Amino acid sequence: MLDTLREICQEHWQWRHQLMNLAVFDLKKEVRGTAFRWVWLMIKPLMYIGVFWFALALGLRAGHSVGDYPYILWLSCGLIPWFFMQSMLNTGTSIYRRYPYLVNRMHFPMSIISTFYALAQFIVFTILVVGMIALCILTGTSLDIHVLQVIPSALLMLVYFIMLSMLTSPLCAISKDFHQLIKALTQPLFWLSGIIYNVSNLPIDWLQTFLAFNPITFFCTCLRASLCDKYWIWEKPEILVPFVVVFVATTVIMLYFYGKLRKDVADVL
Repeated sequence: MLDTLREICQEHWQWRHQLMNLAVFDLKKEVRGTAFRWVWLMIKPLMYIGVFWFALALGLRAGHSVGDYPYILWLSCGLIPWFFMQSMLNTGTSIYRRYPYLVNRMHFPMSIISTFYALAQFIVFTILVVGMIALCILTGTSLDIHVLQVIPSALLMLVYFIMLSMLTSPLCAISKDFHQLIKALTQPLFWLSGIIYNVSNLPIDWLQTFLAFNPITFFCTCLRASLCDKYWIWEKPEILVPFVVVFVATTVIMLYFYGKLRKDVADVL
């Protein structure tokens, strides 16, 4: 596994200058032929946030301001990382099926396919987060030093989902059933991950502990800790420790399966 890790790191270092260019090209391809071009990358998530806010805050009357910040900020802190994670779950987990022509290119390293796709989605995520912080400043919403936690949390999310993509993509390429399983789980994960509700308010203690091992819950909690609840994530080991366990386990499993299956993917596709 150490040899696999060394190979992945070497490929990323050798292609470090091309990664961002590939990410931008992937975004350009997504909006090619449209009149509003890059604006469409923002319109969809903003519409989702508006619809969820309307349904929860006005329709169901379940959303209300918490402390010194408005409910829509708390809601956005869950939905904005979800847009990135949803893309990685829907497409990133089967990225080799999206780019079979790159997999079959002899001199193109497979490991960076997951990385440049994740970077493309991360650009949109970053713009949304920066826009949300700017809106908080303009509207006088209180922010403090904890906002700096957004940066390591976001980078950790990027690294984790790159690894998840590298773990699942070979499996999805070889097994269509596994690909269908991932697609079937994406929507349930939205409702089970505390994106639109506070996990700490659940009445069952063991359920809170179980959800602490959900990386989606962790990253939404990190953004809310930075912008809304204002605490350092390491101050709550009941949240951090389960994620560290999942992160290490994902790394080990990814290195094992990627090392075993990467040579078979091109033949299958």
